[in-house]
Amino acid sequence: MKTNKIIIILGIVLVIVLGVFAVTRTSGPNTAQNITIGLMLPLTGDYGAAGQNMLKGMNLAIDQYKKEHPTVTLKVITEDDGYEVKKGVSAYKKLVGIDNVDIIFMLSTPVIDAIHEDVVKTGIPVIQLGVQTVGVARDNIFQFSPTADAPIGYLATYLGQQSDFITKKVAVVYDNGAAQIDFFNVFKKNYGHDFTPFVVNNRTDLRGIAIKIAGGNYDAVMVIESPENGAILTKEILTIAKKAPIFAYDAQLQTGFADYQRILGDANKINGAKSMWFKSGKTSEFIKLFKEKYNSEPGFLADFAFDMINVGLQTYSTNTEQWLQNIQATNNPDGVSGAISFDDNGIRIQPMVITHVKNGELVPME
Repeated sequence: MKTNKIIIILGIVLVIVLGVFAVTRTSGPNTAQNITIGLMLPLTGDYGAAGQNMLKGMNLAIDQYKKEHPTVTLKVITEDDGYEVKKGVSAYKKLVGIDNVDIIFMLSTPVIDAIHEDVVKTGIPVIQLGVQTVGVARDNIFQFSPTADAPIGYLATYLGQQSDFITKKVAVVYDNGAAQIDFFNVFKKNYGHDFTPFVVNNRTDLRGIAIKIAGGNYDAVMVIESPENGAILTKEILTIAKKAPIFAYDAQLQTGFADYQRILGDANKINGAKSMWFKSGKTSEFIKLFKEKYNSEPGFLADFAFDMINVGLQTYSTNTEQWLQNIQATNNPDGVSGAISFDDNGIRIQPMVITHVKNGELVPME
């Protein structure tokens, strides 16, 4: 009799254990989880405006994720890398060595280039927006923008086919930084016509280059610069030149259009300027949520940042290798920033669009 009672009790315990196990197994990977995420962005410096826009987009995505996953505890740690290697390396070491983050979201090209070897060793997922110019491989780093060949090559090919551009005396101005040098080389390879290059080593070079462009009677200027540098250069050229040249810009015109509006005073001054950007996705709900939270329109890159967080968190697994595989397998045609998928090296695949400045606003070409 006593033995039967023991068997019954053990049976009940086993049923309870199996029941708990079943609930745990069927409730999904995000039940009662603790995730620590690091946001490493240039919140100050030349790319400060872009970093601040991204931070807002990221925080909005985090808010939405928390609402949809109430059993998940999200710890968010934000660091300013200033788009500088020294500052970025320090921020990275803190996030990994002290804060023990599970994933990092970032923007800065010079920083990811400097830390990529250590990032690969740590093995944690890193989703970053800036172009990685060294160490590109199938690893734990995912680039949320296409390669330089895609956007700059697309724009260079387009400009090389425009008679009002290639028949002109063309100057190409670019920053002496890893990403901008990469962009310049891609432009050179795809443009197919003569031009004069001007390299900017620091901001003090901008006026001298503007004087050379104005004095050399250049009819067209391709700008591969940070938003603020590009806006300062443009203003200097417009101030000095007897006749305004045709302007073309890389994606920095879009990411930092607010800088151009602020520094130029009126973006109508560059009406007709050509640029390139990535085809956007379904934005109506995102814009609505953004306005509700911040009482303003989303700034440039806020949509990309929103999608970056969603990709990182929606694919989460407690197993890091599985998490990386989930990110790699992302295939979302309806991202706010456009379709989202990655190639074999973890670089985003995304269609392009040519934009131009019309009535002081940057809009897609009709």
